[in-house]
Amino acid sequence: SSGINAEYGSIENAEKNPKAIESWIKNISELHRQKPPPAVHYSKNMPDIDVLMQEWPTEMEDLLSRTKLPSAEMDCELGEYVDIICSILDIPIYQNRIHSLHLLFTLFSEFKNSQHFQKMNQLAGEEEPER
Repeated sequence: SSGINAEYGSIENAEKNPKAIESWIKNISELHRQKPPPAVHYSKNMPDIDVLMQEWPTEMEDLLSRTKLPSAEMDCELGEYVDIICSILDIPIYQNRIHSLHLLFTLFSEFKNSQHFQKMNQLAGEEEPER
C-alpha cells in the first residue's frame, strides 16, 4: 500500500508519515487551485471582469495620484460607501447590492492574483527600508 487511500483520501499512520502529509496538502491545494470558480448568473447586465481590469485613462490615473480614494472611515452608511466604491470602479448598482459586491470582490481577487500587480508589489517591497 502507498499509505494514501484513494488519490486524496486519508493517510495511514499519519503521525509517522510527515512526507505523506505534506504531499497530501500539496495535492489538495493543487486540486482547489485547478477547480473552476463557481458560476454566478447576474439578474441584470454587469460588465465583464476583463473590461473592469483594463487600464484607466491617463487623466483618471493622474487624478488618482493626486487624490485619495474614500476610506472606510468616511462618515456614511455602509450601503452608501458600497455605492461610492462601486461607482468609482464602474460597477453598476441595482436595488440589491449583492451582485455589485460580488463583482467588486471578484475584481479585487483578480487584481490581487494578477501577475502585473504581484510584480508591482514585489518592486514596492524591495524599495521599502528594512524595519
